[in-house]
Amino acid sequence: MRTWTSDNPGTEKVIAFVNKTIYKGNPKETDLKNVLFDLSQGVLPQKNFIGIPINYIREIILEKGKEYIEIRFGSDSYEHFRIKDEQVRVEVFQFLLNSIPNNAYSLEKYSQLKAGKKPLIAAAVLIVLFLWTLNIANGIEHGAEYEIVGHKNSMAGIVLLLASLGTKKVVAIFMTLLAIAGISFYKKSRNPPEVQRVVIVR
Repeated sequence: MRTWTSDNPGTEKVIAFVNKTIYKGNPKETDLKNVLFDLSQGVLPQKNFIGIPINYIREIILEKGKEYIEIRFGSDSYEHFRIKDEQVRVEVFQFLLNSIPNNAYSLEKYSQLKAGKKPLIAAAVLIVLFLWTLNIANGIEHGAEYEIVGHKNSMAGIVLLLASLGTKKVVAIFMTLLAIAGISFYKKSRNPPEVQRVVIVR
C-alpha cells in the first residue's frame, strides 16, 4: 500500500494504491484522518473516492507541464489524477510504472515544429480562407454579384457573409485570427512537450 496526501487547491487530497487498485479521493477535512486510518487497515473508502484496478488500465500518461496524470482504462474511459507538485507527480508515475507488470514505457520529446503543428495548420487554413474571402469582397466592392448554391451554412456561405462586410473588415478579422494562431505557435514551439507513457501489454 502507498498513499499521497495534499492540501493544495486543485490537487487530489488523497491518492492511494491499495490491493492493486489506484484510488483518488477528496474527503472532507473532518473525515481525512479516518480515511487514511481506514486505508492503512485495508478498509476501502465508500464515498468521495474513485478506484481503478490495474487490470483495467490501458495507458498512463505524464506530460511535462500538465498538472495531472492521465489514466486511460476500459475501452475509452480516462481519469485525471490532479497533482500540482511536479515532484509528487513524477513520484506517483514512477510508482505505477514499477508496480504494474507487463508494461511498455516510452518517452517522446516533441520537436519545436511538431509542438506547433496544430497552430501552423490553422494558420494555413486561415490564409486560404482569407485569400478566398478577400477576393470575393473585392469583387463585391466592384459590382460583382454572388449566389450561394447549396446550403447557406456551408463554408461558401460563411465566406460570402464575411466578404459582404467589406475588404477592410475582412483584413482586420483575418489578421486578428492569424495573430492568435501565430502567438499560439510561438508559445507551443517555445516549450515543446515531453510525454512519458506506460502502455499495459495484455
